[in-house]
Amino acid sequence: MRERATRPDGAPAPGEDLVARPSRSLRGVLPVLAWLPRYAPGRDLPRDVVAGIALAALLVPESIGYAGIAGVPPEVGLYAAIAAIAAYAVFGGTSVLVVGPASAVAALSASLVAEIAGTGVDPVAVTTGLALASGVLLVLAGALRLGWIVNFVSRPVLHAFVAGLSIAIVVGQLDTLLGLELERETALGRAVEVVTHVPAWQPPVVAVGVGSLLLILVLERRVHRVPAALVVVVAGILAVAVLHLDRHGVPVLGDIPQGLPTPGIPDLGAGAWLELAAGATALLLVGFSEGFAAASAVADRTGEDVDGDQELLGSGAANVAAGLFGGLAVSGSLSKSAASQAAGARTQVANLVAGLVVLASLLVLGPVVALLPEPVVSAVVIAAVLPAADPRRVLRLWIVNRLDFVAGVTTFVLVLVWETLPAMAVGVLLSLVFLVRRASFPSVVELTEGPDGFHAGSPLDATASRPDVGVLRFGAPLVYANQDRLLRAVRGLVEGRPGITRVVLDMEMVADLDTDGADALRTADTWLAEHGVALHLARTHEATRRQLARSGVDREFEHRLHQHIRDAVD
Repeated sequence: MRERATRPDGAPAPGEDLVARPSRSLRGVLPVLAWLPRYAPGRDLPRDVVAGIALAALLVPESIGYAGIAGVPPEVGLYAAIAAIAAYAVFGGTSVLVVGPASAVAALSASLVAEIAGTGVDPVAVTTGLALASGVLLVLAGALRLGWIVNFVSRPVLHAFVAGLSIAIVVGQLDTLLGLELERETALGRAVEVVTHVPAWQPPVVAVGVGSLLLILVLERRVHRVPAALVVVVAGILAVAVLHLDRHGVPVLGDIPQGLPTPGIPDLGAGAWLELAAGATALLLVGFSEGFAAASAVADRTGEDVDGDQELLGSGAANVAAGLFGGLAVSGSLSKSAASQAAGARTQVANLVAGLVVLASLLVLGPVVALLPEPVVSAVVIAAVLPAADPRRVLRLWIVNRLDFVAGVTTFVLVLVWETLPAMAVGVLLSLVFLVRRASFPSVVELTEGPDGFHAGSPLDATASRPDVGVLRFGAPLVYANQDRLLRAVRGLVEGRPGITRVVLDMEMVADLDTDGADALRTADTWLAEHGVALHLARTHEATRRQLARSGVDREFEHRLHQHIRDAVD
């Protein structure tokens, strides 16, 4: 591999790529070795402790709620939170990102587990196995430096998937919130059941669930510094203890095992592990995409650079730890990270403090948490995912790009009327199809000269002064998928302008050239020469010049390679 040229100060030399791949070192693989020696307890610890306690107030009820979404007991969510926080603090590359149970990952986990556990396998074992399998894949992807893979899940598809999944989560919590027994599997079907079974709603459950949800929303809107979820959870536990709501038909969580499980690999057969491998790939795409978006948002506030490969390692380590300690799959959380930052978090120590508080709650408060009403948990989950359950971002795609709109709406609708994994697969496939389409149909426009240079759509000064010269700009890398566009454009220009004796190809946007692209230049040059027209190349990138040299095309265009369009025209 050619070494990158640099200036004496280490900066890239002119013409070199400014986005260099970070070097791998022990501190790179274990970021804790870089930030921990710089930690200043006198300055940072007080803020991190306060932020950690505030974070725990959000982490406990949400972890319990997301465990419910995943279809596993509450303690599985708490185990995941504790293990993931500890692992990411060592391997994570972002200073205050919170990694733990998350809505999209929990819902996708539930759908994947339902397919595998239907054969009589323990769903908790499958859930923890899925976390472990996805963690191993994430670590392997990080070791192979495959962080760029996330770029193939387009943001419109990801946002649409998360929005649709969030709505599906809200609908999926309505049975517990209202005291119903729903039979249909899809979100749309369950929503129809809720509306058509209003007489079956249980008044005590509705009062507790809807009342809790309204209280959370009011507190979050009016009293920002109060941990609304914790207030509602405490109020729900007190209501059960004092008013004995469980005797009036309000279900509670029940006994929660105290302490931590013995770490180990879930006891699953070879067939189940093979099925988990396929599901773990989907979980990797969804979880890492959401987590990387959260890490990027956090880094924007802290001024850090996000290394996608390191985030793969950090997220993978968190999932491996969660799986080994009996937890569900996890990912980076934007809402919890924002809450931690708002409370003053400075480093991962804040997250470790939150993990210790969750651990203390699990060890000491198990009998108390057992009194928590299930409708309150559903209210906490609904309030947490409501900001993401907004389809307006998908609808706004119509204004920006119609292809993104089609991909986004298709994914959004499929999540609501179908299963989550096939919906995600279709969304990713549409992203790739539209990416190939964009690469295959670049714009090829004729440039004309204005007062400040050559532009598409400028006044035809150049044509008037030099009607024998045509200037074309090819709007993409020249590769096998689009090389025919160049040939068709050249022929169309010459056939439409019989007086042309020279064609200038502006290569400014041709940042890459493959073998077919080089052959297309040769073919165009030959065809034009047969028609008495010379082909000149202008504004060729240094990297493209090297590719022209390797293919031998530069020798054929000797004295016809120019730095500026004006040089080629004259």
